Amino acid sequence: MTDKDNQYEQQSVETLFHDIATPLVISKMKAELLARHLPLLIKTLIETPELRHLLPADEKLVDALSTAPDIMQSNLQLVQKKINLLSAAMLHQSNNFTSASDAVDFDGGSGGPVRTAAIKTVLLVDDETIHRDIGESLLSPLYEVDFAKNGLEALSLCEQKHYDLILMDLHMPKMNGEQATIALRPRISNETIIIGLTSLPIGANRSGLLAMGFTDFLEKPLRLKSLQKLLRSYSLNA
Repeated sequence: MTDKDNQYEQQSVETLFHDIATPLVISKMKAELLARHLPLLIKTLIETPELRHLLPADEKLVDALSTAPDIMQSNLQLVQKKINLLSAAMLHQSNNFTSASDAVDFDGGSGGPVRTAAIKTVLLVDDETIHRDIGESLLSPLYEVDFAKNGLEALSLCEQKHYDLILMDLHMPKMNGEQATIALRPRISNETIIIGLTSLPIGANRSGLLAMGFTDFLEKPLRLKSLQKLLRSYSLNA
């Protein structure tokens, strides 16, 4: 197999896992809602004589409706575990952005080049559950990943632990990504890479955001392939 074939196969695998992650996360969220509310709704219909006719007459169907959400949740959790195992096995090699002896140069906002070791620990900061769940599906098989819902939580976590990479959503309540990055930079290692995540164009604001301490930016939703490409670009420019 040629290098081009290997690269195409790797990209196909990364795309496949991303395409699986999003619908799986949405399905898990829907199943959780059904498990929380459907049994109570069915119980209410059963106990209300004037509404009982809205349910199927067959008790087996009623029982199937009541138990279906829990079965769905169980099956989806099993699928998630299997995908994580498969992802870890197939993407292990692509996870090696750098080795212990192969450092990366980047401008961390301090005015000069900084050396950073291989990526091991990641903090994903995003207020939206679906984006945290997608990030967990993509990153957890490969990294040690923690999550924060806003900048304040990110500050607290960074006081307790060192992160090699922080994926920071720009738009969040309580403390947004810009405020959090400005507050974090004096408190964390200069080697920590901070990637801003946004669904909006950066445009002319890019230089200003870099000056705040961001290393670079990616579009949401997070894609493993794009993240890997970005991190490799620093390695190539080292």
